[in-house]
Amino acid sequence: MIIENLEKIAGLLSLAAYGIYIISTIKGETKPSRSTWWILTFVGIVIMWSSYALGSTDNLWIQMSYVIGPGIIAFLSLKYGDNLGFERLDWICLIGAFFSIILWIVFNSPLVALLGSIVVDAIGLIPTVKKSYINPKEEDPTAWSLEMFASILNAMAIGVWFQEDKSWIYATYLVLMNATIFVLLVLRPWYKSLVTKKSH
Repeated sequence: MIIENLEKIAGLLSLAAYGIYIISTIKGETKPSRSTWWILTFVGIVIMWSSYALGSTDNLWIQMSYVIGPGIIAFLSLKYGDNLGFERLDWICLIGAFFSIILWIVFNSPLVALLGSIVVDAIGLIPTVKKSYINPKEEDPTAWSLEMFASILNAMAIGVWFQEDKSWIYATYLVLMNATIFVLLVLRPWYKSLVTKKSH
């Protein structure tokens, strides 16, 4: 019961994080990378689909949020996003996502599709990670902080680790990726401000 509740809480927190990001985008405070969010939406669908085929349902709630949230942001990015179009890296991500589905069909292995989609998802986030490092003001630290906390709760909710259930693979990836962006948007600016104060 506790594990199930953690899964639901993680999913709801993730949706709340996307809600904050969406509001920030509409206000013009955040400029989402158009390519990133369209890629994440498509890859999120593939990941949820392949996970369900594997019987890995522990991540279901947060996976749903990773389809709904990015989907809304992807559409908003058409009006409020950055001015960057699809670059070579973006096309590689899209082709990679399609390739993951083809591998699934050829090898009849949803695990192959899951792993391939996670790799593509990570590549698709590179523009956002880069922007978080170079121009963190165009991203919302509150949303990403909440997203990191949600991914940690989701990981805690996984009932079986490193065994037949493959839910831990996606859960671990979410923690690592969200933690990376959290460090760039929250911890790095905090550390820089702390060093600046000490130098004065």
